[in-house]
Amino acid sequence: MKRQALAASLPALLFAACQGAPTAEHSTSELVRQDGRIVANLVTAPYDASHAAATCKPWHDVFAGDGRVLTKGLGGTFPHHRGLFVGWNQVQCGGERFDFWHMNRGESQRLVSLQADTNGRRQTATIAWCKADGTVVVHEQRTVTLHERDDGAAVLDVQVALAAAGDDVVLGGDPQHAGHQFRAVQAFAEKGAAVVRYLRPATAQGGKDDVWTDCAWTAAVLPFADGSVTVLRIEEAGNAKATWSTRPYGRFGAMWELRLLRGEAPTTLRVTWVIADGERDAAWCAAVALSLRG
Repeated sequence: MKRQALAASLPALLFAACQGAPTAEHSTSELVRQDGRIVANLVTAPYDASHAAATCKPWHDVFAGDGRVLTKGLGGTFPHHRGLFVGWNQVQCGGERFDFWHMNRGESQRLVSLQADTNGRRQTATIAWCKADGTVVVHEQRTVTLHERDDGAAVLDVQVALAAAGDDVVLGGDPQHAGHQFRAVQAFAEKGAAVVRYLRPATAQGGKDDVWTDCAWTAAVLPFADGSVTVLRIEEAGNAKATWSTRPYGRFGAMWELRLLRGEAPTTLRVTWVIADGERDAAWCAAVALSLRG
């Protein structure tokens, strides 16, 4: 799959990310199919320290082909899980430690700017990762491009470019609390709910606490009562080594241990998500991953 490279440097306006009047109101930007059906929706709000839990991070809600929302937003079990989201729980910079996953010590990811094409097929969000006093620690550009497959599945091609704002940054943590991950709707976390089932390639190596390695892809089959939906995550071949984590309530994804060096070009990670109506099998997942993986 062809992908356009991100610029080697991120906009200087990231340094102004913490300015402006705060509000708890959220805004959205949609990615839509050619026929107008929504596939994903970027949800953002200006950071407001008095509403920190609600405004501390941007995320994408994801939708099935028939319009059903697949992802959890605010609230619910593990309220820091929201849709498709990015973060690391063990971040080190300048002798300090930060948690850009839970963000419960004043950390925040703040939208600086958003560029979106007029047909709803591509968007680039410029995001500043700030510590509690507003100082920017990490610059991010998160680009999502929508494609459609002939079989009706929607493809979200995600590029996350990360750069140190000042001192070197170490992005670390554990697979349950770091990286780029998907969180299904709250219904699957309720007592007695149907369990989300996962598909993996034969190469996958399982470890303790449902941690996996050697996965070129992993898929979650979301067992909705009105029809299952399959969400396939494909790891770009050029990424750093990934460690995967899955949960039966529908939080799954992978993390990478990264070092962002001061003054160097951004580190870019690429992940492809495929949303398909119905319950797909491992053979379908493997074939799609082979066709899309860079």
